[in-house]
Order: sequence, then structure tokens, then C-alpha cells
Amino acid sequence: MEYINQIICGDCLEVMKEIPDKSIDLVVTDPPYGISYLSNYYKYNNPHSKIINDDKLFIDIDECWRILKPTGSLFVFYSQKNPLVDKRIKNIIIWVKNNWTAGDLFGDFGNQYECIAFMPKECFKLKSRRYSNVWEFKREIPKHHPTQKPVSIIERIIESSTNKNDIVFDPFLGSGTTAVACKELGRRYIGIEISPEYCEIARNRLKAIPELLFRST
Repeated sequence: MEYINQIICGDCLEVMKEIPDKSIDLVVTDPPYGISYLSNYYKYNNPHSKIINDDKLFIDIDECWRILKPTGSLFVFYSQKNPLVDKRIKNIIIWVKNNWTAGDLFGDFGNQYECIAFMPKECFKLKSRRYSNVWEFKREIPKHHPTQKPVSIIERIIESSTNKNDIVFDPFLGSGTTAVACKELGRRYIGIEISPEYCEIARNRLKAIPELLFRST
């Protein structure tokens, strides 16, 4: 497949049409949540702009399902403020963070979790030990991207659902965390990101990982 171990700058809805049926082992992604998210937490003098297409929960589940192998699985991050509803969801993983949002200090409770929809194909089998559906990982400081996910939580998903050299696809790659986790774990990846700026950040993050950690065959 021509896109193996590449970051494609483009619209995932168009690029995905070129990916063959039943060719991907895992789709893991953090799409726009539909909550018009804008981080007010800045570090490294790196303020972030609003996320493109974040006016609705923006993911084509059917297209992701088409490219997955019968042994594959799909993991989608989403917010409880805009639930993902699909009959193919088998479980919801709750990611408990080490801190919580500010928001309405006097009229609401602080939000300390995110949801991950787990959608396995009919022949999927776990590749790791069986975890519970409550995961505790520290929140990532948004250095590269406003909704940057910890590499560690993406690595757990990858290790739980793929073997070495399997192909992992992320249609909303952002600053490249999924690709970074794949390279560190010896998985192949395909990433799509619509923002040229984030594509460049992702490529630079990948360059910083020693090649000896990655095996492409």
C-alpha cells in the first residue's frame, strides 16, 4: 500500500477512498468533538487556534469500518458532551485524567474524564492482557496540539489490539501522536491530517525517534 509509514496532508474523507477494503488492522483516532474546543492552557509560548471542523462530531464510521480487516478494531475518542452513538460500539473506555477542567466554577462539576468508543470487528481478539474499561493516564500538556493525547494511552490501545508490523490508521493525526506510538512499538502507520502546520510537527516528532526502534518488514 503506497501510504504505509506516511503522513498525508489532506482531507481524510477524500484520501480514505483510496485505501482498499479490509486492509487496516487498527483505526485509532481523536476526531473533532463538535464542542468548538479552544484550549486556554498555553505552554512553551505556543497558543493554539480552534480545531478545524470542530462544529460537530466529525468522523465517517462506515468508511473506517470498510477499511478494517475482519480481525481489526476501531477506537474513537469523544466527549460525553456530544456522544457517539453507533450499534457497533461494544464497550466504552473511560479515560480518567489527573486533573479536571475549569469551566463553570459555580454551576457545574469539573470534568475529569474522556470517552473512547471500542468497536471491534467480528473476528477481533485482544493481543494483550484484559484491562478494565477504566484507564488512568495523566493528561498531556498541549505542547504540539490543543487536544494532544498522551503517547502512553495510544500505546495501550495499539498493544491491546495489534501485533508487530500491523497497520494502524489515524484519519485525524493532529500532531502525530499515533504515528509516534506506532514507530516506537514497531507497527506500521498511515496518518492523515488536514493542517499543513500539524503535518510538519508530526514529521519532526517522528524524525526524533531513532530508526532502530522501527521495523518496516
